[in-house]
Amino acid sequence: MIEQITLLLATPIAKAVLDKFYEGVGSELSKKAVEKLPEKVQQLGKLVWEKCLRGKPGTEQLLQSAAAGSAADQQKLAEYLHTVLDKDASLKAEAQKLAEEIHVEVTNNDIQAKNVQYVTGQAQGLQVNDPNHPVIQVQGNPSFHFGATPNSG
Repeated sequence: MIEQITLLLATPIAKAVLDKFYEGVGSELSKKAVEKLPEKVQQLGKLVWEKCLRGKPGTEQLLQSAAAGSAADQQKLAEYLHTVLDKDASLKAEAQKLAEEIHVEVTNNDIQAKNVQYVTGQAQGLQVNDPNHPVIQVQGNPSFHFGATPNSG
């Protein structure tokens, strides 16, 4: 019986959750997260285990098989978790918050840029690094159409 979620057991959970929120890049993110943020991966795994998997028939064996590398069981786990996250708004919000923290930390360390702006949630962001160009800020989802400007004369 699983009493504590180890990093090994938390990894397939984190991969499935990151896949859910970041459209199929969970595998790459989870590998980097295990190296750079093992405590966050374990925290995400523990959250999902406690609120979603613990005590359900077959989930312990499924998680252990997925952690051992079974692609079929990793897929089953992901499908199950995606369904549960779609139904449980509270769990989804908590898991998404941890997933965003992991995503930002992992991608932040990989970017070698002078200026980086992160916008999470449904906010919009704009960053202009060239002071010689105009800055246009708008709200909503407008359409911009750029083309030739008529000559004034």
